[in-house]
Amino acid sequence: MEANIHFEELGKGEQILLLQAFDYDVDNEGYILNQIGKRIISEENPSEHLHISTAALIPGSLKPVDGTPTSIAKLIRKKVENKDDSRS
Repeated sequence: MEANIHFEELGKGEQILLLQAFDYDVDNEGYILNQIGKRIISEENPSEHLHISTAALIPGSLKPVDGTPTSIAKLIRKKVENKDDSRS
């Protein structure tokens, strides 16, 4: 059985509330802060920080990530590979 993928788009206020519900925050410039108040570094581009306008929360992770198609594809690929490995 295949799982359906659904992308949900939220307004900025809703994004901030959702992040705060999982102990993240957003600074005045729109950068996402971790639990100790530091900006989260982008895994896709380590010279940048995650910004609320380009970040995503992936179900099952609740970790803010880059919301680019490349980053989301990597996460899906990793999830599929891990699922296949656990079946071996």
